[in-house]
Amino acid sequence: MGQQTAEINSRRLSCGQRSRNIADYRIICVVRGTDGDLQGIGYAANGNAVMYDEIWTVEQAREAIEQGHRLYTLSPTGGYGELELSEDAIRGRSDHSPRDTLGDLPRCG
Repeated sequence: MGQQTAEINSRRLSCGQRSRNIADYRIICVVRGTDGDLQGIGYAANGNAVMYDEIWTVEQAREAIEQGHRLYTLSPTGGYGELELSEDAIRGRSDHSPRDTLGDLPRCG
């Protein structure tokens, strides 16, 4: 699977004397194992839903969220779901619109 790339479409945030780049990544597809468990996610850094830029493993996605990046899904009707950390995985926190969760996304590839 792909490796995390340099931050794209980022905005500079300042926290005291320290600053870091934070980026938004639209999740447009998922990678599932033969058992159906989530193994990775495909993101589009520019927000389009046509093609993913790269695939992150669940661990890479967790690291991105821990660093303050925003990973989100959008449904065709505009429903929004932001990804958050769960015990040892990630999950979507939905605004309860249809088709805006990880389970609703197509497989990558």
